[in-house]
Amino acid sequence: MNNITMNFKVTFRLVDKKSGGVVSYKQDGQRFGQSVTVKLNTDTEYELTVTVRPAVTVKKLMINGGAQTLEHAAGSKADDSDSKTYITQYSTVGYDVSKSGNRKEILLMLEFQNGAYMKTSLQCKLYKAGETSHSHWGQKLSAIDVECKIEEGHNYITVLKEKYL
Repeated sequence: MNNITMNFKVTFRLVDKKSGGVVSYKQDGQRFGQSVTVKLNTDTEYELTVTVRPAVTVKKLMINGGAQTLEHAAGSKADDSDSKTYITQYSTVGYDVSKSGNRKEILLMLEFQNGAYMKTSLQCKLYKAGETSHSHWGQKLSAIDVECKIEEGHNYITVLKEKYL
């Protein structure tokens, strides 16, 4: 990607590993740092799928500074000649339940094979493990599309737009 200007899209999908269900989100307006809050449960295992289109190799994924084991999802429905899809596990074990009016930022950083970096974050509210009346209230989050651009000669990626679907 270096030495050319390139636009591409990174799509994140997050599902509860045990139930297979997608997580929920809600619009929060300007009350917090971001306008959208993703709802998660503590002490829960999630599966995070990352798809890059056009196909660019992801070398590393870090969540809140911790390197994740990233597996290429060869043969998956989301993988084709124009995209690459990766899967990792994300755990909220040890996270505290969010107090009323508080949100937790979860930082996602991707390093691509050519050394370019992209970062984005999810604003989350964490509910007690197994709680569903509040954590499942809101819109179902099928994906987060992040439109990106890298400028010629740069090794950092600019996020142009994030869309919660």
